[in-house]
Amino acid sequence: AVVSTQSTGGLVVMSEDLEEIFRCINEARVPPMWSKTYPSLKPLGSWTRDLVQRVDQFFKWAHTGTMPLLFYLSYFTFPTGFLTAVLQTSARSNNISVDSLSWEFIVQILDDVNITGQPKDGVYIKGMFLEGAGWDKKNCCLVEANAMQLVCEMPTIHFKPAEIKKKAGRGIYSCPCYYYPNRAGTAERASYVVSVDVKCGSATADHWIKRGTALLLSLDS
Repeated sequence: AVVSTQSTGGLVVMSEDLEEIFRCINEARVPPMWSKTYPSLKPLGSWTRDLVQRVDQFFKWAHTGTMPLLFYLSYFTFPTGFLTAVLQTSARSNNISVDSLSWEFIVQILDDVNITGQPKDGVYIKGMFLEGAGWDKKNCCLVEANAMQLVCEMPTIHFKPAEIKKKAGRGIYSCPCYYYPNRAGTAERASYVVSVDVKCGSATADHWIKRGTALLLSLDS
């Protein structure tokens, strides 16, 4: 920051990297060097707020030694690594093989203020967005999205380790979850994170597949 201030003030020679950063800031774009920290499609303002919130979550966790009550999965650069660690912790606690575990997804009906303690097993995940459908909080199932509604915020979901099931039952849609709206990802890393089983509601799983219904950990705004 000091070097950047001195460069813009003409006190030192501005390098090509600093010049690119300065140009991107003027255009409200995330500089390429900064975007290497984690994938994001957000403009500079939203990206900066997101970065501050990420740092805050990990700072509190590190300095208190206490796991957050609610995890924002999008704050992890590699969320699949965190989910694997949760499965491993459960496997050690129950003295079973981690290969025998998968996920049970329990969408919370209560508001977050009523969640007062850590789950016995697994973690509470917050901050996911549903694209291509709406969510009926009372009946805890998928519904058609409201007019002009592209995405809606999902309630907190309890990711609970459970023994692997053969396949999802009837009335269940295995909703793919992506890191951000670019579902194809990049050459360096995929966008797909995990499939979350949710109730189909009055429609079938095929209906939501054709709708392209998916969960997103972050948006592009």
